[in-house]
Amino acid sequence: MSGKLRVGVIGCGGIAQMMHLPTLAERPDLFEIAAVADISEAVLHAVADRYHVAARSRDFKDVAKNPKVDAVFVLSSGRHDAALEAAYAAGKHVFVEKPLGFGRPETERLASAARAARGFTMVGYHKRFDPAYLAACALVKAMPDLRYVEATVLHPDDGAYREHHAILPWRAPVRPGADEAQTNAGARQEAQSADLKEGLDATVRPGATVDERAAALMLWQSLIHDINALRGALGEPEKVLSSSVWNEGLAQHSLTQFPRGVRVSMSWVSLPGVKHYEERLRFVSPNLRATLVFPSPYIRHAPTRLEVERMDGETLVVEDRVVSFDEAFRAEVHHFRDSVLSGKAPAITVDEAVKDARWIEAIGRSYVAAPPRDVD
Repeated sequence: MSGKLRVGVIGCGGIAQMMHLPTLAERPDLFEIAAVADISEAVLHAVADRYHVAARSRDFKDVAKNPKVDAVFVLSSGRHDAALEAAYAAGKHVFVEKPLGFGRPETERLASAARAARGFTMVGYHKRFDPAYLAACALVKAMPDLRYVEATVLHPDDGAYREHHAILPWRAPVRPGADEAQTNAGARQEAQSADLKEGLDATVRPGATVDERAAALMLWQSLIHDINALRGALGEPEKVLSSSVWNEGLAQHSLTQFPRGVRVSMSWVSLPGVKHYEERLRFVSPNLRATLVFPSPYIRHAPTRLEVERMDGETLVVEDRVVSFDEAFRAEVHHFRDSVLSGKAPAITVDEAVKDARWIEAIGRSYVAAPPRDVD
């Protein structure tokens, strides 16, 4: 294989157009977009024309078996099982956007298939390549007495961060602002889809309520990034102490115990009315506090901020660090290329997805583990 990685892209929707395709195209010396597939004919031809790709198809199997493709990028929304199985059958290396599967059983089944395949499989957890995240992990490892960790996601309507991208085929925004009832209804409808229902019920319980399925969907689609990042920084969780769901499943909180008595509080709340994406990971010890402030994942080259609080004698020192302007999405894709060309397994394999699935399942099954108690 030459130094240029020939990539076949399955799924040309939002995340592909906003992040992955521009990242691949900006380095034609390192990557070639050799083939693309999408179920929408309009999207397919618009994207293929933009990136001058002749090999285009509405059938992902055509990309998987294309002899001019070295690696397949599975970037479609929803479940990835059929596309992954086609890529494995063709012996391709695979980069797959999270989640690998919906539900622990599907995740473990796909992980087993990946391990048996000829090529490498890397799961797209871009935060693990964020320079500020890596710097925060070094600080956390140096904390002798980490006490408490807080993960918070305040999630606006995605349109607030997608509208500035030239996503093809171009459509003007349907409405100027976000309607919470409409946003919630869309998420709850997706959580009820036949394609996802089995995996979401496996996460919570058979016959889960619509609210519980919607909350589980947010675990797999959104909070999974924070779950993976926290595991990367802290290791493996011991037990989920509690979890709860409200606002029709579009808000949730959980408390998890890690080794050495560390508690992780994690909250995710849909707040579509304010165009401000807020995502923080905060690590607290008696002598040092470190907070990661992530930008929206839909904005390219926006650096993650690392806030550090410490004492210098009797003086409180508060630092606001910009570790790098390097792009986490770019770093993960380049890492995948390096792995394929070197023959060395990538840092983020399907084993990471399986460990994430275990924690997600424990959170989901704690939604109804104990009834709330009134405050007398």
